[in-house]
Amino acid sequence: MSDVEWHSVALAPIVLVHGTEGLIADRAVRRLRALAKEADPSVEVHDLSGEALGPGALAQVASPSLFGEPRLVVVPEPQSAPDSLVLEPLDYVKAPEQGVTLVLVHRGGNRGKKLLDALKKAGVPRVDASPVKRAADKQAFVAAEFARARRRIQPDALVALVDAFGTDLAELAAISRQLIEDTTPDPGERPGQVTVAEVHALTSGRVESTAFAVADAAIAGKEQDALQPLQQAQPRRRRPRPDRRRDRLEGPFAGEGVRTERDPARPRHARLDLRATSPGRRRAGTTAPWPGRSRQWPARTTRSRAPAATRSGRCGAW
Repeated sequence: MSDVEWHSVALAPIVLVHGTEGLIADRAVRRLRALAKEADPSVEVHDLSGEALGPGALAQVASPSLFGEPRLVVVPEPQSAPDSLVLEPLDYVKAPEQGVTLVLVHRGGNRGKKLLDALKKAGVPRVDASPVKRAADKQAFVAAEFARARRRIQPDALVALVDAFGTDLAELAAISRQLIEDTTPDPGERPGQVTVAEVHALTSGRVESTAFAVADAAIAGKEQDALQPLQQAQPRRRRPRPDRRRDRLEGPFAGEGVRTERDPARPRHARLDLRATSPGRRRAGTTAPWPGRSRQWPARTTRSRAPAATRSGRCGAW
């Protein structure tokens, strides 16, 4: 099995798209559809998803037709199909039909491992759609987006763009396309590199919306630099996101990086007196220590828990 990038995958009897990153998987399928339409506009496209993926569905759409037109068969989630239906692609891998391109989009997981092993043994091309997690990989992804558009971006602008929209790859790709369109010059002019200022202008200061950036600017007396990211975060009704380069807090606020104050609307409960709640120190007729409780301690319950010497009267009346 040979790994190929989504933007360079070509038509083949069987193509595997493997991974949980939906953006890369969708792009690979769209590219294969476009290549099939470009090769022959009369191509038949079959999407075997949901109820369409039934017993014998693959054999029916992949069988030779009367007119011999090419076909593109897409199976979106073979790992979710019943075990009985997984046997059909296994048999098809051994003898694929001519003029048919079968695209299997496996979303990851342990199900369908037998099918993946068979595809690996057959050496079918595989598009890796694994999640892009590292910042360096996301920067390479954005750089490739600009390179395909024949544009360049400054390294600092690239880092700022990933810092602002790196949590979602689809959003990162969309903002990259928007940035390319907004900075495209008029016909006849030579496009230049995308700068950090252009990234900041498009994102409206989102790249600076970190709690540490707000605090650092406020301490330094830079009111405008502190208000800009703070105002950008308020319309979304969320606090400025933490700076991932700093240490995060531990405890219940781990992962937020911002310490919060007590809600003024929430009543401050009085501390419990552990000595008053001790079974040996409860008195009949006293109220429970918890706020909002008016129930009294029953005298017989307290008397039953008192020491025997106290009940006998030698230590005073109870």
